[in-house]
Amino acid sequence: MSMLAKLGLFLAGVFALVALAWMIFLPAVVEHELRSVTGFDFHVSVLTANPFTGRVVVKGLAANNPAGYPKPEFVQLRELNAEVEVFSWLVHRRYEVDNLDLNIETIVLMRRHDGKTNAGDFMAAFKPHEPLAALAAPAVPATPAQPTRYLLKRLHLSLGKLVVADYSGSKLDEKSYNLHIDQTYTNVTSARQLLVPDVLQRLRTFGLHHDIARLLPGDFGKALAGAVGGATQGVHEVMKKTGETIKGMFDKLEQSPKQ
Repeated sequence: MSMLAKLGLFLAGVFALVALAWMIFLPAVVEHELRSVTGFDFHVSVLTANPFTGRVVVKGLAANNPAGYPKPEFVQLRELNAEVEVFSWLVHRRYEVDNLDLNIETIVLMRRHDGKTNAGDFMAAFKPHEPLAALAAPAVPATPAQPTRYLLKRLHLSLGKLVVADYSGSKLDEKSYNLHIDQTYTNVTSARQLLVPDVLQRLRTFGLHHDIARLLPGDFGKALAGAVGGATQGVHEVMKKTGETIKGMFDKLEQSPKQ
């Protein structure tokens, strides 16, 4: 065997070992980083990511609440498949995903006795924190931070069950909703785009907007509560106007002269 062939076999073996180590240690590394950043306890059964093609596969992901919550359950993810544009941030200054298939088994929105929510704690972990020096310095007008830009060219979202557990009152208020949402979106750049009529109709059927407003913080929670509540109000207005019209017709009939 020639020296060049031996070198090729050696390099192939090295790459194979690196790929194997990547697959073995990547889930543990990601779990550790997510725990340190969010404070939530993450567990992943399968996680593969190809840094060259942008292919990402996640199976059996569980995110559990940090200490201080009555129960651990937060998110149960069956599977995630994504095709990411690896160099999109360098080229377009935004994160681009060609295809994202998100299959969520259960989401548990929980509110503690002190009013804190697990969704709020999780979202707050990803907000930038101001350094102490900036807090001590005199307040000066600053340009608002630009939101992270992203583009999901195709998103397929499956959501099975939503549980709302509120421990802030004198007794536990817990509700379970079998949503069975199965929706496909294109060119998503904002979470508000998820609020399509089919999804709102399903959420409105469960009377969900009050719980969402209390338990899901941020603009998306407000938009969702407003959209569902606004839709419900719109239906009531239509029914009210229809009833007034029918009543007016009967009034005119009664006031017409008898023959």
